[in-house]
Amino acid sequence: MAGENKPKVSVVIPAYNAGSLLRDAMESVFRQTFHDWEVVVVDDGSTVPAELPAGCCGDRVRHHRQANRGAAAARNLGIREASGEFIAFLDADDIWLPTKLAEQIPLLEGDPGVGLAYTDWAVVSEEGTVIPSFLSGKPRASGNAFEALVQCGVILTSGTMTRKSCLEAVGGFDETRGVAEDYDLWLRIAYGWKIAVVEKPLVIKRSRRGSLSSNPHRMALERVALFQKALRSFPQLSAKHRRLLRHELMRSYWDVGYGDLVQGALGSARQQFARSLKAEWTSTRAWIYLLASCLPAKAVRAIRRAKQSARRHQPAEAASSTAAISPEEKSRLLKLAGITADCSGREQQLQERT
Repeated sequence: MAGENKPKVSVVIPAYNAGSLLRDAMESVFRQTFHDWEVVVVDDGSTVPAELPAGCCGDRVRHHRQANRGAAAARNLGIREASGEFIAFLDADDIWLPTKLAEQIPLLEGDPGVGLAYTDWAVVSEEGTVIPSFLSGKPRASGNAFEALVQCGVILTSGTMTRKSCLEAVGGFDETRGVAEDYDLWLRIAYGWKIAVVEKPLVIKRSRRGSLSSNPHRMALERVALFQKALRSFPQLSAKHRRLLRHELMRSYWDVGYGDLVQGALGSARQQFARSLKAEWTSTRAWIYLLASCLPAKAVRAIRRAKQSARRHQPAEAASSTAAISPEEKSRLLKLAGITADCSGREQQLQERT
């Protein structure tokens, strides 16, 4: 932004075939109670024109376009173009609640050692299902949080605010990552900076079927690559942190192997369970499944059927506390997310983005 009046916060929004969802996301920025911001929209080679809010393209909103290179590259372009001291990321299909920026800024201003602040979030599905607090009952990564982040890794990109100097120091998003580029960045930040959390949902995540993050096998493969990179990249890892990363690498290999086992790819499953044991040879579960993958395919199928039958006869678990939500709050979140009782139009629009 030209001149000396640089904004405090730059809001970076990557968009690909976002349609009216981009308008909704931008309007949620305009409704913020904190007003010293700019918006940097990066169109990642969309083939469908985006719908922008009326009169939005003044000095505070800048629009860039690049060839389709993925969200990581789009965010990195937004970081380079940003003028603010702090950078907040917002995906085009998500919505901020009005105090989101106002409640994060004091966490960064109050401690120069904090590189990243994030919030809890609500999840609204295409069908109108609502989770009012995604982090309810889950561990939070805060403070010197590298260890906690390795173990939980639950931070929503649209809920984050970072120092631009921090992003420049750690190198931004890894554009070679297919899914976990955000988790990779949070780990690099947590390795040298503190993390702060706002303990309330200030973002609405609009969940959709078919997204990359809803593919468990693909996510497990991405976690394998992520933890391998972490073991290579951090030069002064303590023995404790190295063991922790190898433990998570073991779990990720196991997840890949189990996915292969379920699909009947026993040879590939054996390879993955063996790699799991190479990462952590004391894993009893990996030994058991490695041996199981050596059985004939017919025997493996029989064992799986027996396990599934046993699970069907177990008592149903108590409902999660995250399901508790008043009708009024559910209605409010659905309205903010643009979901109505008849979701067919919005569902079609969401599917067109994929």
